[in-house]
Amino acid sequence: MIKKIVKYLVLFLVLVSVLYGLGRLSVVLYGSYAFVERQPYLQKATQNSIVILWQTPESEGGCVVYGDDKEEVCETDESRYHRVEIKGLQAATSYDYAVKSESLEIDNRSRYFTTLNPDENLKQHIWVLGDSGKANQAQAEVRDAMLKHLGEREIDTWLMLGDNAYRSGTQEDFKRGLFHPYKKTLKTEVLWAVIGNHDARRWAFYDIFEFPIEGESGGLASGSEKYFSFEQGNVHFVMLDSQTEDRSADGDMAKWLEKDLRQNQKLWTIAVFHHPPYSKGSHDSDSYDDSRGRMVTMRENILPILEKYDVDLVLTGHSHTYERSLLSHNHFGYSDTFDEKSHVVQNDLHNYQKCSEKIPFSGTVYSVAGSSSKDLHGINEFDSKHPMMPVSFFTSGSLLITVEKERLFVEMVMRDGNILDYYSITKTEAFCR
Repeated sequence: MIKKIVKYLVLFLVLVSVLYGLGRLSVVLYGSYAFVERQPYLQKATQNSIVILWQTPESEGGCVVYGDDKEEVCETDESRYHRVEIKGLQAATSYDYAVKSESLEIDNRSRYFTTLNPDENLKQHIWVLGDSGKANQAQAEVRDAMLKHLGEREIDTWLMLGDNAYRSGTQEDFKRGLFHPYKKTLKTEVLWAVIGNHDARRWAFYDIFEFPIEGESGGLASGSEKYFSFEQGNVHFVMLDSQTEDRSADGDMAKWLEKDLRQNQKLWTIAVFHHPPYSKGSHDSDSYDDSRGRMVTMRENILPILEKYDVDLVLTGHSHTYERSLLSHNHFGYSDTFDEKSHVVQNDLHNYQKCSEKIPFSGTVYSVAGSSSKDLHGINEFDSKHPMMPVSFFTSGSLLITVEKERLFVEMVMRDGNILDYYSITKTEAFCR
């Protein structure tokens, strides 16, 4: 009798588990691929092309009209999911555009795009948002503070550091946390983003974004949207997936990264991924249990490659903080192994100098900027900082990076518009000696 009860209990538990798994899968599938209407947005810019995506409530063929001559590119098939790629464009050129739809009311006011600019002398403004996907007042105030700070200056490059749509990265989450609050900027700027842990709870991220995998935006072809590079002005950007991709030292991402950086000829190099190698904020980079070791493995396996090829700046999110290193190198272990004499190249708080030629392990600044929708007011000190990150605060804000020739200048703009932190890196031939 007891054996029968146990048998039926086991069968019951198996059935419950199967039903739960099927139910969970249906929730994930729905959140990942549920249809939502979507205004046109820009993707995969190159020096001579652009991709425009949008979604309409009815199946139809879409058209894009662009440029002074009002040239028109139309789809050949009808669908609710629309993609138009415009080719044969001029580099570093802005084009007005309008999207035609019969079933979706499209706001075509003030729409334009700009192709990538190869000019090494470009003065470039880079807006960096981290963990920005909560549709709340903090998000709106951080956004508005930066747009006010920019004034008449244009955004040349727009980066997001992951957790772009809370809470679970569904299509609806992206609608609320990204497409609605940033609808004005999405009309004119290509968004270059990396995936975060919240985005990865569903499979919508790589469905929404289209990234260059064949080296068409600069850099080495990767064959994967999970890691790729692009170039704007004199900056080489490396975008890495620290959430879902293999982070081992001999994995595909690491092998591609080394090849890409080896051939990089740009004066400046910026690496972007979600999980910070150094943090004592809302996440602890010393804990292998935190984020399933992603911060540890990025530090141990990926940072040596970045520093070997003289990456200047590493941008991460995940911790809902602002943390920043000095110009530093060679610290790939836990925080208790940090030694200022061995790991800090220059200990000035605001001004750093580097050689204009690439020298392995000559120094990198590491930044955690994961507070672009965190509801924090004022400047809140850490109880215990990571020794690698002497500038560490709980506060809400985003970064503006200005790159002009041999100078890179970073400002952390808080939600109230005040500047919390700033620093510069200057490259000269004189510093090579």
